[in-house]
Amino acid sequence: MLARTPLGALVRAVAGIRASVHTKLMAAFMIVTILFVAMGAFSVRTVLLTGEQSRQLDLAHQRVAWSQQIEQALARQMHFSVLALLSQDEAAIAKILRENNRFNEALAKLDAAGLPEQHQLVEQVRSSQDAAMAVVADMANAIRDRTLGQVTRDLLVQQERIDGEITARVANLVETEQRRMTRLRDSIATANRNSLVTTAAFAVAAVVLAWLCGFVISWSFVTPVREAQGFLARVAAGDFTGRIDVRNGDEFGALAEQMNFMSRELQRLDTIQRDAAAELVSLNTRLEQASNAKSEFLANMSHELRTPLNAILGFTEMVVDGLYGEVPAELKEPLQDIHVNGKHLLRLINDVLDLAKIEAGRMELALRDYSVPDLVGSVHGSLRSLAAEKGLAFKTEVQDDLPAARGDDGRLTQCLMNLAGNAIKFTREGGVRIGVTLDEGELIFRVSDTGIGIGPNELQHIFAEFRQVDATVTREYGGTGLGLSISKKFIEMHGGRIWAESKAGEGSTFFFRVPLRVGEPSPWTSKPSSP
Repeated sequence: MLARTPLGALVRAVAGIRASVHTKLMAAFMIVTILFVAMGAFSVRTVLLTGEQSRQLDLAHQRVAWSQQIEQALARQMHFSVLALLSQDEAAIAKILRENNRFNEALAKLDAAGLPEQHQLVEQVRSSQDAAMAVVADMANAIRDRTLGQVTRDLLVQQERIDGEITARVANLVETEQRRMTRLRDSIATANRNSLVTTAAFAVAAVVLAWLCGFVISWSFVTPVREAQGFLARVAAGDFTGRIDVRNGDEFGALAEQMNFMSRELQRLDTIQRDAAAELVSLNTRLEQASNAKSEFLANMSHELRTPLNAILGFTEMVVDGLYGEVPAELKEPLQDIHVNGKHLLRLINDVLDLAKIEAGRMELALRDYSVPDLVGSVHGSLRSLAAEKGLAFKTEVQDDLPAARGDDGRLTQCLMNLAGNAIKFTREGGVRIGVTLDEGELIFRVSDTGIGIGPNELQHIFAEFRQVDATVTREYGGTGLGLSISKKFIEMHGGRIWAESKAGEGSTFFFRVPLRVGEPSPWTSKPSSP
């Protein structure tokens, strides 16, 4: 509708005015206020005019009443005149004079409130009344002189002539006042109708103009808001090529310019982001290829290194056992050092090989039934001598009557060995404790120590690859930082999780929980949240 009617042009014209929204709203408010003030003033004028017309109508009623009083006084005066002629009584003359006073008083009122064009008629009535009073004076003289009988006929003729004349003039005066009142009543009725029609038309025009102002002002604001909504919807959908066309000269126009600037900036940033994303995809592809090549290289190299290293360890063990003859005493200690360091190197190679297999996706679990006490016992037996060398207490706490578990006991043993070995390695005094409990279908392994502990800033990074607490720990205690990372991956492959609780200088406790029967449905429908 706005695009096809003159209202649209009016809305656009108002929107294009260089003024603030506040100014436009105040202008519209002032226009509407002026309209209603004008309508109120017109209504007040109508009320005043109606009051004046009512006053004129009341005055007309009074004039009609005065003219009727004149007519009535004339009739009584004529009656008393006839009575005086017949009765020859002076008392009748007094009554005639009283009615004459009433006649003159009413005539004076009518003349005082009359119109200039009626003054001549009033003077004619007054002249006729004076003539009638002259006859009455003659009648009074004749009655006093007792000569009324001689002049009665002449006085009657004269009286009839004057009474007819004055009666006609008074009747004309009454009729004139009644016609005037009728015209005034009709004029007031017409004026009232015209005033009502004018007031209604003025009110309708004021309402229409107020509606027009409200419509134009509101749509000059609503149109850019709708344009902005559509524009923002396109921006939210990822289309930064659109532009918002708002030609308002107020804050909406300035906002539209800012939104267009924002769109251009977003388009520029989106282009940069897309280019960066494409570059990142390419880089990720290359990194993935490099990672796969690294994993393949590590797997192949670890395998190639482990084969000759196993041979070296085997021959060294045979030499130490004397299969090739008696070994001189001075060579036994170097050979044992070679054997110990070879085993250490083999463990490192095995860790690298395991990590490479996991990253390459070639690591698989060998699931079978195992005994939890036996698993813990084997770890305790392997590390007991190491703990004894450092003078540490090394104890196990396994829940009684644990059922047979299912999982890769070799990998779980490796995880527990890593945790317990680290605990022994990082503990100078005190002890290390291994515990296992069953909690609604999950085994919870716990390894606690009284060692150096881990600070809160490093606790969240301890399961990262090749990561230790700090360089001082690496120099003092050694290690590659692969044990915890590999353990975490093995535990997650079992469907479990691992975490730690520690304070620097107060020791650490490592937990991991795995399903009792890996690969089998659990009879428990829900699991309690773990720390």
